[in-house]
Amino acid sequence: MDLQRGSEPRMQSQTNESAHFFQGAHNFVIDTQYNIGQQTIVKHGDRGLLEMLNPIPDASHARNREVSPPNSSCLPGTREKVIKRVTGWADSSPLLNNSHVMWLYGYVGCGKSAIAQAVAETFARRKRLAASFFFFRGAGDRGTTSRFAATIASQVAAMIPSTAPYIEAALKAHAGLLSQPSSLAAQFQRLVYDPIEAIKWDNMGLNLVRKPFIIVIDGLDECSDKEQISHFIDHMLEFFKRNPRIPLRFFITSRVEEHIRTHLKDSHLVQFVNLLDHTTDSDIEKALHATFVLAAKHDRVVEAYGNWPTPEDLHQLVQHTGCSFIFMATISKFILHPSNDGFTPMDRLPLALSIDPGLDGLYAQTLAQAQHLPHFKEIIQSLVWVAEPLSIIELADLLSIETYEVVQVLIELHAILQVPGDDRTPVTFCHTSLRDFLIDLRRSRYFYASECHHERLARCCVGVLAKSSGGSNGETPAFRYAMSHWSYHLERTMCGFGEDNDENDPTHRKRLTRHTFQLFHQEFPLYFDLVVAAYILVDFKLLVTKPRRLSRPQSEESAQGALFELLQPRVPIGHSRMILATLTAGTSSREDLCRDLRDVWMQIDPQPRPLESFHRELAEIGIHHLLFANPSPTPFCTHQVCFRGSELTSRSHIIFAWLFFNWTRHLTHTLDHDQSMTWKSFSETQIPVRVFKKPNIKNLLLHRLVEFLSPALRDEFIGDIKLAVQAMERAFHPNAQAMVLGNDHTSLPVGDWEWEPLVERKRETHSGDFGSRRNKTSLFDVLAAFVKLAELLGSRILPYTDYMGDTMTLSGFLP
Repeated sequence: MDLQRGSEPRMQSQTNESAHFFQGAHNFVIDTQYNIGQQTIVKHGDRGLLEMLNPIPDASHARNREVSPPNSSCLPGTREKVIKRVTGWADSSPLLNNSHVMWLYGYVGCGKSAIAQAVAETFARRKRLAASFFFFRGAGDRGTTSRFAATIASQVAAMIPSTAPYIEAALKAHAGLLSQPSSLAAQFQRLVYDPIEAIKWDNMGLNLVRKPFIIVIDGLDECSDKEQISHFIDHMLEFFKRNPRIPLRFFITSRVEEHIRTHLKDSHLVQFVNLLDHTTDSDIEKALHATFVLAAKHDRVVEAYGNWPTPEDLHQLVQHTGCSFIFMATISKFILHPSNDGFTPMDRLPLALSIDPGLDGLYAQTLAQAQHLPHFKEIIQSLVWVAEPLSIIELADLLSIETYEVVQVLIELHAILQVPGDDRTPVTFCHTSLRDFLIDLRRSRYFYASECHHERLARCCVGVLAKSSGGSNGETPAFRYAMSHWSYHLERTMCGFGEDNDENDPTHRKRLTRHTFQLFHQEFPLYFDLVVAAYILVDFKLLVTKPRRLSRPQSEESAQGALFELLQPRVPIGHSRMILATLTAGTSSREDLCRDLRDVWMQIDPQPRPLESFHRELAEIGIHHLLFANPSPTPFCTHQVCFRGSELTSRSHIIFAWLFFNWTRHLTHTLDHDQSMTWKSFSETQIPVRVFKKPNIKNLLLHRLVEFLSPALRDEFIGDIKLAVQAMERAFHPNAQAMVLGNDHTSLPVGDWEWEPLVERKRETHSGDFGSRRNKTSLFDVLAAFVKLAELLGSRILPYTDYMGDTMTLSGFLP
């Protein structure tokens, strides 16, 4: 096949075994190549095409089938007739045969995936496999259409390199092509059909005689996005109607499902193959015989049996399978694989013959072998309902059980599960029919996996997040899963409660917020309520209304980072980050979320503390960020505590500025609403503050805040301080006047706070901090500091005068 565009070829890569596909390809550049299984994909420009497409790595025929089921293959001498029919159709020229699609259909376990695997391997050897995709329900993205088109496109670009520039151009021209709103049909049109159609098929007559490429899609019924699949089929057939001579074919296998059958049945472009017509006892017998011969080569016990099983036993097994390849494969594993049941393979053969014919009987018999083990039901239900397959160590971590307890259960179920030889490879079902069995109460009875288990998994996810974030041991094995899928399990729990899960429903967001709050409040009580309260009550982005030269957050992410740092004295940053990440996932705006959180706050059971009560914690945490302690006063730095911003991070100034303008507001709310506040706790409880080691380092943030107060902002600042004093008078009446104006021990210690003058020496510059010579950091004392600042502003007393050659006064801002 000659693929040509333009006139002069420019190629900058080494040739490989597929190099003949580059012949005649013009005006495209290959910079780098990446191997995906047995194929190669090219890199163009600044970003690799592989990186842009982000294909699923284990969806093709070249995947590791032990890890990524279905683990199906045709044993030598079996399924020859049907494979010959498929290859004959695929080899025919588009000039002579315009049926571009073949649909192989059949019941569960009749060997569709094994044939798809064989067909894909056959055409891969012939260098004509454009792409392959093996759907598998419950295997993450391989059970949906989310990355289906991108994965196919990546393989097409590898096999037909001249399509790569068109695929890359489509990705750049349509920035949201791979995102959720884009349809599967649109993705295939721009990433697969258009690039193939755009190639100039030179020497058309010669190419029509040549054999076409083939795309193999197995298990189309395993995909959960049924509507998207129906549109995909319609769009695919429409493409072939417009391009009847294009050398491309689709081989599709699936069960007979209406959303597939009804969209394929009436098209002359489709050939239909009923696998039941091609499944014989002879194929089953050949496969069984080959299985026992292979077992004898690797198991000395089986080898010692000699001519076993006998022809009579083998015939009985063939009849017992009912022409089901999956039943044959599963019953073979039941007989031959080692187990802890104390039976030999020879002992198990008559047991296998006694199992009720059909998969249900086999599944029930196998599961019964492990039902007595600890955590059996929880492990089985988790395997059914997890959003993606988990390894043994991840499953144990998620369920908070020991790894060996998971292993004990799994090794008894090796006949129906793909149990890896290590603790880090995902555990999967041998066939999705096992999952279908387990979620059907009528069929599975005791072994039924109720969808209510999603609630248990949601709680397990939160438990993993709680012990992972901020912990000394870092992230635990199941952390990635828990962080990615806790909300999925929570939403499924809501469905289990009978609640409508329509995301377009205006009340859906609030219900989800309530369930999220409920879950985390119950499972993560130590920090969750405080973080949520702070998120509602502290909005750093409001600093945008303050002076322009004031450092303030430029984004929601920056504002959240400041909140993490603010809460750090009480909540580890890892916990704060995790809590906010879960709360804000999928939220359109902070305002909407805060409104929903306020609405659901008192609907939670058990009820959290009133939201207003958290102002006290924020006021106490604020003191930690506003003040520094000086353990060694000097003649040039006489204060024991002083106001100064931290230099911890770039967000420290944001926190200091927020507290400068809002600390007294939090205190006012505390005094008005916190019934537990006593005079003693208010005036005598000392709040721990940080210690600075270099008191002579200039820190001018407080100076700048005071300097840049506009008249209106100054009045607002002083007004907030007055409100705090009035709240104190109300809270501790009848001694209010004595506290504010008296000379006894209850009076506000305003006189303790002062500005120190600026002192400059040869190698020392002391910036003139505002502080106190007494080491007092109670709420009462810090309120006195703010009162002193208000007095200084109101009476035109300046904290300092000229320094560093700049005149810094308040005269321009005072009445």
